[in-house]
Amino acid sequence: MRLGNHLYILTFVFILSFAGSIRSQNPHNSPTYGIKGGILLSTIDGDNVIDPYAKIIMPQIGITGALFFSPKISINSELNFEIKGGNFDGYELKTSLNYISIPLFAKFAFSKDPEIYVYGGGYGSYLLSAKTTGTYEKFEVNEKINEDIKPNLSAFDAGFIAGVGVQGRFNRKADIFLDFRYCQGLINIDNGTVDNRYNLSNGDTRLNVNELPPEKALNKSFMLTTGMYFYIIKR
Repeated sequence: MRLGNHLYILTFVFILSFAGSIRSQNPHNSPTYGIKGGILLSTIDGDNVIDPYAKIIMPQIGITGALFFSPKISINSELNFEIKGGNFDGYELKTSLNYISIPLFAKFAFSKDPEIYVYGGGYGSYLLSAKTTGTYEKFEVNEKINEDIKPNLSAFDAGFIAGVGVQGRFNRKADIFLDFRYCQGLINIDNGTVDNRYNLSNGDTRLNVNELPPEKALNKSFMLTTGMYFYIIKR
C-alpha cells in the first residue's frame, strides 16, 4: 500500500478515536470564546508564476467566539493572524503574505456527544506585510532575493470559507476541537501599480515574458487547526 494511503487511513482512524473518546453539549446555549492554532497550506490561484501544487506551510493563530441560537446552530467569528502566499514554479522562491483575518460564519452541529459540525461563511483580511524571498537561479544568475512587495498588493482581501470539524468535552467549562477548513479569496491581490508584483523584473533577475503574473490572482488555502472553547455559563 502506498504511503499516501497509509496517511489517509491513519488520519481517519485518529479522527474516529478522537470523536469516540470525548463528549460535548451546550444545553444552556451559552456564548463561548476560545483560542486556536494550527497549520495553513496556501497557494495563489490563477497565477502561472506560482506552483498550484507545492503549497507553502505556515502557521495560523487566533481567538474565536460564538453566539448560539440553539445547541446545534451558532454564529461564529474569529480574529486570526495567518500567513498566506505560495511557492514559485521552477524557482527556489516563495511569496509570504501576513494577514490579520476576521472570518464570520454559521455553524451547524449534527450531534452533541461528540459534536460533529459543518460551517460556511466569509472572511475579510488586512495585509500587514508581504515579501518575496529565496534564491533566483537561471543560467549564470544566482541571486538572493528579499523583496518587500506590500506596496504592489491590495491592502484588503475577502472570500468565502467552508469547513468541518469535531468538538468534545474537556471539562464542565471547556471543549476541545479539531477543525479542517477551505478558504478561497475573491479579490485580486495585485493592486495594478507595477508590471510585476514580485519585484522580479529588473536587472539580471527577470521572469520570462510568458511567466509574468496574469490579470487576476486569488488567495487559496487549506487549514487544519485545534484549540479550546470556553463556556460563559458552565454545564
